[in-house]
Amino acid sequence: MKKAFSFVFILLLFVAKGNADSPPSWTPFKVESENGKFFSWVRFGDNDTTKSPWERKWALIVYKKDSTELWQQLIRPMGYPEGKLSNDGMYFSYVNYWYYSNSPIVEVFRREKKPIAITGDKFDIPTQYLQQTSSHQLWLADKGYHYANGAKQQLIINTRDSNTWLVDLETGELKVEGVNMNHVYAFLASSIIITLLYVLFRKRNRITFVNKT
Repeated sequence: MKKAFSFVFILLLFVAKGNADSPPSWTPFKVESENGKFFSWVRFGDNDTTKSPWERKWALIVYKKDSTELWQQLIRPMGYPEGKLSNDGMYFSYVNYWYYSNSPIVEVFRREKKPIAITGDKFDIPTQYLQQTSSHQLWLADKGYHYANGAKQQLIINTRDSNTWLVDLETGELKVEGVNMNHVYAFLASSIIITLLYVLFRKRNRITFVNKT
């Protein structure tokens, strides 16, 4: 039985990695809010079929449930059908599962406001926590990301180093909540060990010098 569970776990792991490296589809896609009151389309924003999909303009369009258009903005998707629409229809968050240090990996599109863009280096994720696939690095935890419940206008993002980040959807401020101290403790432990080894080395050299004299 244990062998069967192990086999299933390994199979799921390979499937997950395969999906992470699957080629982008570059097709229009629909995203609904969790409460079902709003939906959005990410589709081509031009009619120039002579260009490749990634060269064309793309538009994000948000609607009420009755198909009344609320707002739209230009968007540059990564070719995957991904994103989350808030329950008030005011925000559309597009989070890239692939990690890029100097490029936006989180974008929040807002009604009548400029989008929020956050690059990977702002999350300060230690390299050892980034999961390497055949072609990319994954940075999101299994919990992924979601909007805060209640009146708080926040996007909650869970990273692979066990940190939880909050994005203020009004100001764009990014802050960490519940810092994972494991890598801090590991650094402190390494520093202590190095210090002790240095002290022992100095003592050994001193004893050797005394014996020689």
